[in-house]
Amino acid sequence: MDTEANGNLEKWPQVTRESIVKLKQWLATQPHLPQVQEHDIALFLHANYGDLEATQRTIENYYTHRSSNRECFAGRDIFNEALQTALSIMMITMLPGETKEGYKMIYTRLLTSDTTHFNHPQILKLITMCLDLWVRLEGNANGHIMLMDMQGMHLSHMTKLNMGAAKKHMFYVQEALPIRLKQIHFINVVPFMNQLMFLTKPFMRKDVQEMINMHVNLDTLHQAVPVESLPNEYGGNGGSFDELEKSFKDKLYAHNDWFRTMETHDLVDETKRQSKPKRYLFGLF
Repeated sequence: MDTEANGNLEKWPQVTRESIVKLKQWLATQPHLPQVQEHDIALFLHANYGDLEATQRTIENYYTHRSSNRECFAGRDIFNEALQTALSIMMITMLPGETKEGYKMIYTRLLTSDTTHFNHPQILKLITMCLDLWVRLEGNANGHIMLMDMQGMHLSHMTKLNMGAAKKHMFYVQEALPIRLKQIHFINVVPFMNQLMFLTKPFMRKDVQEMINMHVNLDTLHQAVPVESLPNEYGGNGGSFDELEKSFKDKLYAHNDWFRTMETHDLVDETKRQSKPKRYLFGLF
């Protein structure tokens, strides 16, 4: 998250110096947490609208989850075979522009309907990397919108789902990732969407469930997000699927060293975590 752009505290007009000082004082009492730079503290505060308690929870969740979920947050060389295979299956890109409210958008779609090499944990690992990069580049947006295109998805994909990995992924997105999630749009909704939601709803907070919008066709999508930001194939001017895919791939490749560095930096030291106080029982400690 430590970019030159994000490093300027002027990028966070809703974050006060006083709140940053308070968070630094709190961090000094948490020896298990890594050193968190001021601009990263500002990012967490921004994502939580300046709420100090919520920001503390997000910081704790962010670093603890990245340290414990090593299957997702290690081995992040974008050029390795597993991630290259995931890139050949799933397209993820940031859409240009923003909504009238200043929300930034990220879009995903399958590149192939063939499930032969569909490895759900690796797909989620790739998506997580892309979300991390999204935060690095556009974390100071007023809000964030996810658009998930289901074109090409069929029942065979459901047999490949790893619900353990999905649960961890959804915890990271909802409880740890420093974004202001505003809307989730499913495009080209498939007939078995109800079954899919039945599997994933237990992992969703109620407020996140209420963010979900379903689009069977593009008419309702055009009413929900700026048409000019959508891919050309969907009536927009954001660029073709091929152009958008290549553009974001180039960003991933350019940040490969950052992904590799993040694997071993800013991790939690569990040996220094302070144990929680014991509860009182019948007036006794």
